[in-house]
Amino acid sequence: MPAPSNRAPLAVAALGLTAAAFWAAQGHAALPPQYGRWHEFAAVLGDSSIPNKLRDLTDRIERVGEGSYRVYGGKCFVPVSLSKRAQVGPKGETVIGGSIISVAAVGELRCE
Repeated sequence: MPAPSNRAPLAVAALGLTAAAFWAAQGHAALPPQYGRWHEFAAVLGDSSIPNKLRDLTDRIERVGEGSYRVYGGKCFVPVSLSKRAQVGPKGETVIGGSIISVAAVGELRCE
C-alpha cells in the first residue's frame, strides 16, 4: 500500500483558505439596488418642507432619474434632488457599506 502523500494536508489547507477568502469577499459586495431605493424614498419622505409646498396633499412619489424624484399632489409637484456620500469612520476613513443620503434640493412648486 502506498504511503500517504505529505501534500494532502497542504491541499486541504489551501482549499479552506480559498473558501474563507471567497466568503469574506462576499461580505463586502455591493448592496442590492432596492436597498438604496428604499433609503432614497425615506429621505424624500423625511423632508418636512415638501408637505408645506404641496399644501399637505401628496398623491405619489416618482423616481425620474438617478437621485431625482418628483413628489406629486394633485396637478402639482415639487422636484427633489438627492445627494449621497460615503460613510466615514471615527478616524475619517471611508467605511464600506451603504451611502449616506441627504436631500440636496427641494425645488419650487410646479403645476401642470
